[in-house]
Amino acid sequence: MAPKTTEDPTQYKKTERLNELAFAFKNSAALLAAIELGVFSAISEGAATAEAIAARAGVDPEAADRLLIVCKALDLISEKGGRYENRPDVERYLVKSLPTYFGDYLVYQAGEGFGGGKSLVENLTGSNEEEKAKVGNHYKALMATPESARRFTTAGYNASISLAHRLAKRFDFSRFKLWLDWAGGSGCYSIAACERHPGLRTIVMDQPNVIKVTKEFVAKHGLEDRIDIRPGDFLETDYPKGCDLISFITPLQGYMPDQVIDILKRTYDALEPGGTGMVIDYMLNDDKTGPLDPALMNLGGVTHGRFMGRVNSGAEFTSYFEAAGFVDIEVSWLLEHQLGRVTGKKQAR
Repeated sequence: MAPKTTEDPTQYKKTERLNELAFAFKNSAALLAAIELGVFSAISEGAATAEAIAARAGVDPEAADRLLIVCKALDLISEKGGRYENRPDVERYLVKSLPTYFGDYLVYQAGEGFGGGKSLVENLTGSNEEEKAKVGNHYKALMATPESARRFTTAGYNASISLAHRLAKRFDFSRFKLWLDWAGGSGCYSIAACERHPGLRTIVMDQPNVIKVTKEFVAKHGLEDRIDIRPGDFLETDYPKGCDLISFITPLQGYMPDQVIDILKRTYDALEPGGTGMVIDYMLNDDKTGPLDPALMNLGGVTHGRFMGRVNSGAEFTSYFEAAGFVDIEVSWLLEHQLGRVTGKKQAR
């Protein structure tokens, strides 16, 4: 007798799965609109009816009602006795007054995304020659004005401060005296590590417009005496001396493998003997079957036919660390669906 199977024989003979993939942008648009209009914040703060939410958002009650219907269908909110309530994850992460809020990050990233199917086709084929000629360093371009740098850096803090505390709990920063965090953005990783490890001092280096915002976040946490903030570019600026830990937390997907190896070689040379180099970044499975978020990030790294960076697997990161001279290389997941952590040691004398 043939073994029974639970697989649906019509699974790949229906349109539902393809419709869901093709029209997922509609879900995103509704979520982002609710964030930007402050719907979830309004609900959390007591505006629990469509009329009250409409007044807070500055839209017609009929328009608010239509958006709220979609939010219920997406299981973002619920309605009980004519009053709306946020789902627990929405309440925690999408209410602007709470310290765990990261709605601005979602809105920002959506605005910096693929920009629709036609734009993605142009990026993959390089068919827009005028735009292709303008392509440069994406991060530097984003940080070119104080306004754009503030939006990016603030969104990064909102999105990453919880993850920074996860890293500070899982990684033993107490072994180190001076940590250089390149492209450290808001400084959230240094902030979390210093709060949990009193003996640690850090240096955060980033673009000039970024570090103006970094200083504000560090001051907010009262860590100005332990977190040194400096302008710099890890491809151009001399690395500070005396560091026994040097990290790159999510900038390296913006570079191709030969550049990553060069960066890691500079890191190896700058480290104190016995020091550690660390990369935390979007990471693919070794067999390149996913995860989906890093795979999409990798796809988005093609701009008008030019490769603006690459998302690597753990095995590839290992080979880059080895090429730079590191030993005792370890690869693990910080977020299994998204971010990997790779560390390597410089040999002691």
